Amino acid sequence: MLKKLCYFIIFIITLFAINLSLGEASEVSYITTTEDDVPIFNNITNKDTIGFLKINQTYKVNSEEQNYWKINFGNGIGYVSKDQATATSKTQKTPREYKSKNTIIIKEDTIIYDKSSAQAKPIAVIAKNQRYPIVSSHYFNWYKVKIGGKVGFINKENTEKDKGIPVLMYHHVLPDADNKKFRDVSAVTSVENFEAQMKWLSDNGYQTILLQDLEQFLNKEINLPGKVVAITFDDGLKSNYIYAYPILKKYNFKATEFLITSRLHLDKTPDFNPDAIQTLSMEEVEAMKDIFDLQSHTHDLHSAEDGKSHVLLKSYDEVKNDFLTGNDMIPFQYMAYPFGQYKRKTIAILKELDIKMAFTIKKGKVKIGDNPYKLRRQAVNHDSTLEDFIELVEN
Repeated sequence: MLKKLCYFIIFIITLFAINLSLGEASEVSYITTTEDDVPIFNNITNKDTIGFLKINQTYKVNSEEQNYWKINFGNGIGYVSKDQATATSKTQKTPREYKSKNTIIIKEDTIIYDKSSAQAKPIAVIAKNQRYPIVSSHYFNWYKVKIGGKVGFINKENTEKDKGIPVLMYHHVLPDADNKKFRDVSAVTSVENFEAQMKWLSDNGYQTILLQDLEQFLNKEINLPGKVVAITFDDGLKSNYIYAYPILKKYNFKATEFLITSRLHLDKTPDFNPDAIQTLSMEEVEAMKDIFDLQSHTHDLHSAEDGKSHVLLKSYDEVKNDFLTGNDMIPFQYMAYPFGQYKRKTIAILKELDIKMAFTIKKGKVKIGDNPYKLRRQAVNHDSTLEDFIELVEN
C-alpha cells in the first residue's frame, strides 16, 4: 500500500511539473494592435523606440500606466500607446516565465516571426542596436525569443553574439605637455587621448551607463542597447575633476568615481599641481555629482605590503569597519578592490553590508551570469592608441 502511495505521489508531482513547463490556464489581460508597426518605447520620458508590434496581433499585458500598456520585452519592459491597441481578456495557456542569460545584439531592425519557416508571419520587430535575450538557438538559422507573452523566431543573419559590456578603467588624466613626471606610468592617460576616445564613442553612437544600470542588466531586470559602455575612475584624483569632468560633460556622458574616502580634502581645495598626485576635495566631489556617480575604493585600505593589499592582510573586523567608515562619509553600493585584490572574506563582508557589485582589474567584459563580486574591466593605459581603445570597446 505504501509503495502504491509513493508511486501516486510521484505521478502527481510529474503532472504538476509538466503543467508548469507547458504553462497553465489563467485569466490574463491582453492587448490587440489596431495599427501596423506600433512603436514599443523603452520608457515614457524620452520615448526611445526599441521595437514595433504588427497589426492584429495579441500580446500579454504586464501592467499599465495612464496612457501606456506595459508588455514584457526581452528581460525588461516595453511601453505601448493605448491609442494604438485595444484591451481584451481571455483564458489561454501562458508560457512559463523565462529570462535568459544568453543575449544577442541586433544589427538591423529584425522581424520576429510566429514560425521558423517560409510560411511564417511577422508578429513584431526588434529595433537595431538592442541587446536581446534568446530562449534558445533554433536549428541553424534561427533564435527563439519572447515578446509580450508570445514565443517567436528571428533569423540569425541580422544579429551577432553579445561578447559583453565594456567597463572602462581610468586613473589619472593629464595634458601631454604638463606630464613631466609620469610619462612611464601606465595609469596616466593624456587629456588629448581621453578627448579623442570620448569623441569616438559619441561619433559612433555609444551611450554611457552607470553601475546601477549594469546591476539591473545582470539581474535580468532591464535591457540595454548594444552600444553602451560604463566609464570608471579609480582613486578619486583631482585631475578627474579638472580634466575628465568637462570632457564627459561636453559629450553628455556619465561616469563612476571609486573614492578612497580617507584621502579626500575635507576643509580646503588645494591648487592643482601637475607634478603631484592629488586627491579630490569634498567641494570638488559635490561639484562633479551631476556627471560622476560616487562609489568606494575603500576608506583607508588602499595600501600594500610585499605586493599584498591591506584588504587581504587586515582582519575581518578591520576590513568591515573600514567599509563602514567609508559608507558613513559617502554611501556606496559598489566597490573597486584596491589593486584588484580580494578573497572570500572580502566578498562575505560586501554581502553582509548589502554591497551589490565589486570590480577587479582583470581584463574582460561583463556578461549576464558573471559573479557580481568578480567583475572584469578594460584598462585604458597611457600608451593605448585609438585603435587599441576601439578594440576594447567594440563587440
